[in-house]
Amino acid sequence: MFCSWRRINASPFKHLASRSLSQRPRYVRFEINPTPSGPGGNGKRPKGFFGSRTWPMKVGAGLIGAGAVYYVTHLEQVPETGRWRFINVGPTVEAKMGDLTRQQTYQEYQGQIVPPHHPVSIHVRRVVSQILAASNLGVVKGHTPVVQSPIDNVWNPDATSEYTRSDATLGDQREWDVVVVNDQKMINAAALPGTVIVFTGILPVCRDERGLAAVLSHEIAHVVARHSAERLSSQAVAIAFMIVLAAFGLDLGISSLIHSLLLDLPNSRTQEREADIIGIRLMAKACYDPKGAPEMFSRLAQLESGRRAPQFMTTHPTSESRVKYLEQILPEAYNILAANPNCARIQDEATAFRDMARMRSPGRPRDDDEEVW
Repeated sequence: MFCSWRRINASPFKHLASRSLSQRPRYVRFEINPTPSGPGGNGKRPKGFFGSRTWPMKVGAGLIGAGAVYYVTHLEQVPETGRWRFINVGPTVEAKMGDLTRQQTYQEYQGQIVPPHHPVSIHVRRVVSQILAASNLGVVKGHTPVVQSPIDNVWNPDATSEYTRSDATLGDQREWDVVVVNDQKMINAAALPGTVIVFTGILPVCRDERGLAAVLSHEIAHVVARHSAERLSSQAVAIAFMIVLAAFGLDLGISSLIHSLLLDLPNSRTQEREADIIGIRLMAKACYDPKGAPEMFSRLAQLESGRRAPQFMTTHPTSESRVKYLEQILPEAYNILAANPNCARIQDEATAFRDMARMRSPGRPRDDDEEVW
């Protein structure tokens, strides 16, 4: 009986021992989204891309890589200066922008638009026409090119300029609308594809025709270099830039300020400098004295005296710095002027006219650089 008792009672003890081992508490790692271990789950993290804890970094790296490829493939050089820039806006969008700006200008300044037959409007349109024709950029809508005396700027509506007529026929004849707004307080001019806007407030600052040619050539240079499309394209870069800064915990207001100071404003000043370079070339091609460009900005500098913010906080370089830079590139502009036989002819006619005027009026002093319009 004793031995039987051991055999009978050995089984309960063995069961209790095995049960205590199987129910021993074990360490379970805490997880936010624990993998189910019941029916249908094996307690292991599912395999695949999103099963890895590093998938957010992989996605971020992929987006950055794709963005870099997109940026690089949309880089192009400005033909006139060779500067590299990002641009992903086509000419069609630019043309629509020009149309929209023109429509808004007509709506905003109703009653202030100078009629095309007004002498001031005729004068502005003629200078624009000469600049466009000389560089084969198109024609002014509804304007017939006319011959102008190189000295007293008397325009002759019955004469057609041989230089303008022959060069204008080479291009695609894209029409430009010239809008002159009668606002003496607005010292400004602007240009978008197919549209040139001039406020009468800038005319006294221009003083003479070559001053006006300097302003208009600069504005048209922005169109030639496609700066409006470049600014639109940079907005996409700006958005990506601010998203990256926000991802690092920077406030959107601070990131916007950083973008403005480090990217937006410097790019704007670069474009202005580039328009100065292209503009003085356009001016010289149109047979205007390039010296009018630095002279024009010298007069602007006098207006800005005491009211100019630090350059790093502005969209434009200071007029003083522009004058110095334009004076440095004057030799190149004069080479362009001298290489154009039409310009040489005009200069010869101007010299002959001045000599004749002095012989006929020896007692009347006259400034050789005087231009009246």
